[in-house]
Amino acid sequence: MDNYLSSRWPRGPGVQPPPVPASRPPAPPRKKARWSPRRWAVTIVSIVLCVALLGGVSFWAVNGLAELLANMPPPAAASDPPPHRTWSIPNTSNWSADDLPWGDPDPGVRLSVEPAAGAALSGREIHQLALPSIVYVEAEESGSFGGYIHSGTGVIVTYSGYVLTNYHVIDESTEVRIRLLTDTLTEYDAKVIGFDEEFDIAVLKFDGEGLDLTPARLGDSDALAVGDPVYAEGNPMGYLLGSMTEGIVSALDRDDEVDGRGMGMIQTSAALNPGNSGGALLNEQGQVVGITSAKITGLVRDSGEDIEDAAVLENIGLALPISDILPFVNHILATGESWRPYIGITCEAAEQSGRRGILVATVEKDVPAREAGLRKGDLIVSANGAAVTTLPELRRQIYRTGVDGQLHCVVVRGGEELPITFSLIDKPTSAD
Repeated sequence: MDNYLSSRWPRGPGVQPPPVPASRPPAPPRKKARWSPRRWAVTIVSIVLCVALLGGVSFWAVNGLAELLANMPPPAAASDPPPHRTWSIPNTSNWSADDLPWGDPDPGVRLSVEPAAGAALSGREIHQLALPSIVYVEAEESGSFGGYIHSGTGVIVTYSGYVLTNYHVIDESTEVRIRLLTDTLTEYDAKVIGFDEEFDIAVLKFDGEGLDLTPARLGDSDALAVGDPVYAEGNPMGYLLGSMTEGIVSALDRDDEVDGRGMGMIQTSAALNPGNSGGALLNEQGQVVGITSAKITGLVRDSGEDIEDAAVLENIGLALPISDILPFVNHILATGESWRPYIGITCEAAEQSGRRGILVATVEKDVPAREAGLRKGDLIVSANGAAVTTLPELRRQIYRTGVDGQLHCVVVRGGEELPITFSLIDKPTSAD
């Protein structure tokens, strides 16, 4: 599933419309020719001959076409168009991440969430609160056919000008610019501090000195529940700046059903469109609880059903939970690179003797988990004090623990509970 939400379009002077011809003085009226009987006869004979000739040619052409069609095999039934990435542009350049405009990380910057407090706000109040923290992100791609613009959204998270957005907004770009929605006439050059392509996260930085920026308030996405009202703030289509849509939390921890990337995503019914990439998903207190990232689009129909009767997929938007991505964002802020905390096992969700947990299938050699005693067949039922019954729940605890952090697990082995504690490692790039 890669139905991203960035808008892209060709950049350039465009083709100007042809000039409108100047008005001309009306031509003098022609004198009507007088028709003699002889001229009438010549004209009628000519028309009759032309009709006869065209009739013969038409008869031959129609018969030939009918014979050709009769010998042709019947056309194959049309298949459903697959879900598509929105506004994708084929890339013909030899782009690499080195071509991005890079900036330096700052270990002194660290983000955190705040608890929800106070009464629920109205949609108007949430929009007014969030708008100063939303920016328009414009990334320029250079290719053999000229430049392209990727447009998206970003969220200001510090007074100094750090911005969160999606990686796919800046992918294949060489220049990145930002506009405040409170001042759309001024562009600011932005630097890329780092990104995580797999999780679709990017951290940008522009000079916010003297701009009196308003950082977004980050909320705890763990507090969300299905049915909670949420609002999406962004720049759909790349020019409808500062648009808000509303919906609910449709589901949580969307993982294998969507793309199997390992980050359980928030599913929302709030309308998302190209240009919303990197925007804010807000709770009732106006806190950013997610970064809008993708949508599921396409047609669904039963086998043999006419395409006119196919169901159009609607209102299935996806957002990255803030509480889940912050460990990666903070690591990028400190080092310029992402990481992937890792146990060194293969596993699956399972149930044994009425206990639900994560069943260990294999344990790699020379990893701390194996040295601590974790074995094949162990059922992990909790990690760092939280019950884990699904893969997203276990990954959440792993990611928040971080590389070199201690993961305290309880496993069931032979009907008994055993505590096992071990350090996490950074996942090798060659590991699955």
